[in-house]
Amino acid sequence: MAQVTMHSLLNHTHPAVLVSHRRCMPFKAASPNRARNIRLTCQAAGQSSNIPDTSCTQSRRSLLLAGGVLLSLPLLSDQALADMETNKSVISVRGLSAFQRSAQRNYLAQRSERELKKVVTPEDAPTALRLVIHDAATFDVATGQGGLNGSIINSEELGREENKDLKSFVDKLAGVKKIIDEKGKTAGQEAISWADLIVLAAKVAHVQSWTAQKVKRASIAQDGSTIAEAFGAAFPLPLGRVDATSPDAPVQVPTQTASPAEVKSFFNKLGNENKGGFAAGKAPFWERPAFVLWTQAQPDPAAAEAALAEDNDFKGWKAKYDRSRRTVTRTEYEVDFITYFTKIANLGAKFDGNKYLYPITLDLPKIK
Repeated sequence: MAQVTMHSLLNHTHPAVLVSHRRCMPFKAASPNRARNIRLTCQAAGQSSNIPDTSCTQSRRSLLLAGGVLLSLPLLSDQALADMETNKSVISVRGLSAFQRSAQRNYLAQRSERELKKVVTPEDAPTALRLVIHDAATFDVATGQGGLNGSIINSEELGREENKDLKSFVDKLAGVKKIIDEKGKTAGQEAISWADLIVLAAKVAHVQSWTAQKVKRASIAQDGSTIAEAFGAAFPLPLGRVDATSPDAPVQVPTQTASPAEVKSFFNKLGNENKGGFAAGKAPFWERPAFVLWTQAQPDPAAAEAALAEDNDFKGWKAKYDRSRRTVTRTEYEVDFITYFTKIANLGAKFDGNKYLYPITLDLPKIK
């Protein structure tokens, strides 16, 4: 449970957890004359060193929208604050505002991605994506079972022939998960699910890979990093996936040497509930998303693209993405990757709306 103290509310000399929808900036010490801005900060009691260095200045109106209180506090000196009697008030998970809910999930996403970046490399991108595809591939449209639910880390499922070579990457993620979960205890936040972790790992690995390619193309490395940061496509991912408690039923996943026809057949069936006939539309993972996802999940993506491009259904997409990737920002290709990755990352996933949320304790002044 996070605790908001009077001192943290009005002194603002420490990092804090964002509880509003506004973008966070580092705190500066409050000026005695700045009574019109109230900054609501949630500091895990006694553990400020483990809280990320983000915070937010809130106008009175924004604070109200975020579910805040204390809209009419007078500006008080530090000594007056120290002498003031307070009451504790708890905002339950049910009572959190939409902005507070979003901020708490963002807190998990940000610290998880920070830890993943220390371990996951651009070279891990194909393996990380293949882990996502193999986990999602178990989704059965007819029964609603399987899908992206983290079941692949189960020893029985991971030990299957098509998944065996993913074990070393899963072991790497297990070490990261332990760190993320331990730090989450500071705020009373529950452990990250495996389903969310493997999705975030694939995101981190691919963004790092894209940045590395832009840096390589730039005449000055810093220019490439700036381009990647300033012009990179937004890559939001919803969190809250619930893990399965048992392995999913086996499915046939194409091998790395699969023919274009085998790749098309696999993706055409993935999450496809079309029965044919007049109203039948495209499968969720038709040739375009199949080309993007399958090739980037192979050890040599360029070779995989060349192999698929021998089929006329894939040939045009290779030409299109080659043009996009010759540009400095690579926007069209990256946007499509994010779109199709998000679709498969949500395939069959069960989301818990309260996952990772925790109550906030407010230290409020007694009204006399």
